[in-house]
Amino acid sequence: MKIFSDNFYTELEALIKDRFEQEENIQIIQKVDWEVEANRCLAAMTNYLNSITKDKLRYSDIEKIGVIDVYWNEYGSDIEIDFMPNNDFEIAYDEGCIMNNSAIDNDVFFEKYFGVNGEGAWKKIGNDYLEIATIFYFIIKAVVPFLVEDESFKKLPKLSPCHFGFAGSHDEERTKVFTYTT
Repeated sequence: MKIFSDNFYTELEALIKDRFEQEENIQIIQKVDWEVEANRCLAAMTNYLNSITKDKLRYSDIEKIGVIDVYWNEYGSDIEIDFMPNNDFEIAYDEGCIMNNSAIDNDVFFEKYFGVNGEGAWKKIGNDYLEIATIFYFIIKAVVPFLVEDESFKKLPKLSPCHFGFAGSHDEERTKVFTYTT
């Protein structure tokens, strides 16, 4: 499935030019098939949402989801998803992590392109590692509109509006990337 517009690639080139430090990493990033990566992320998020039941949510005191928190785990390089019961984006995160589970395993990405697993990626890649997390921000922003059309999302009990937030680390302030309304 085609996920990206030409604008994604324009933004990616600007990011690479302006923020990447190591020429070796630039060459690797330019060889990545980002459509494949986006589809991998979409499939993983769909699978993760399919695993969420009302009982799992209730166990975590969530009757309805107000915010879906998507963030980069800077220590293992996976992307985790958490759910917040409040849909006021400004205060939804005040309670901290509730469910906090890995949804997208990026070991395959780092092994394929950098020859290292996710845990060893930061050490090998250096500061460019943080920019890779930024690229995945753009990926998540692009795949969420497709995700909300999938049955895995539609079946979830949610408030309206239901927001998606993203952060490049556990402690980073979340950026709203999408709002779903019924």
